[in-house]
Amino acid sequence: MKIIKNRIKKIIEYRKYKKLGLSYSEFSALKNKSNKKTSILFGRQLKITDSFWYLHSLNELFVEEVYKFDSNSTIPKIIDCGSNIGLSIIFFKRMYPDSEIIAFEPDNDIFNISKYNLNQFGINDVKLFQKAVWINEEPLIFAKTGALGGHLVQEKAENTIEIETVRLKDFLSQKIDFLKIDIEGPEYDILKDCGESLKNVENIFVEYHSFSANPQMIGELLIILKNVGFKVYIKEAWENMKKPYKEKKGPYFDLQLNIFGYRP
Repeated sequence: MKIIKNRIKKIIEYRKYKKLGLSYSEFSALKNKSNKKTSILFGRQLKITDSFWYLHSLNELFVEEVYKFDSNSTIPKIIDCGSNIGLSIIFFKRMYPDSEIIAFEPDNDIFNISKYNLNQFGINDVKLFQKAVWINEEPLIFAKTGALGGHLVQEKAENTIEIETVRLKDFLSQKIDFLKIDIEGPEYDILKDCGESLKNVENIFVEYHSFSANPQMIGELLIILKNVGFKVYIKEAWENMKKPYKEKKGPYFDLQLNIFGYRP
């Protein structure tokens, strides 16, 4: 009986992915956390890094459409910080084909996968940089995780690389219709540096990450957004602790939030 219930549950879950061009067998392979390195999206073959996170991203972007926004411009300007394998860019381009997109992905391997995936969709007008956004242009150390969790670290170790950076503030001197920041940790520092330049941003998405060993800066981050005129809506991005009073520290992050900033 349990096997039958699980199968029915799986079939029901599959329905939302069917419209994205996934066959049931393809969905099942991804759901079983196989070591697949390719998958299908809207009839195009894509390279992927992790089955679980690929499905998670498909659901967030193309089913729930968390980045969907309205624009009065026929050519919206979008900045994508942490573009990973390119799914967010594909989503933006399907919504606004003529949009001007600047994207940043510091992981060299994932950057190359992103270029391949965008080419599969014939997307060749995006300014894609193998760099991280930061508060200046100093080189930094980046820990590669092979999927979504790559992040800045203080010291070199196994699976770290030195990366180039750009100052995000330098890209905000004109109107930006949508700014996405999903960079696994330094969100507060970067937004603090951007300051008043954020007034040029119409819509902002920030995935806030709090490392267990560091002070939480969510209050200060929200004040920055408030001071430049944003109202916000907040959702839990990931359940890091089931029993916060007992655990007090998540295994990696102790807090992950999706913050949607918009103009009232």
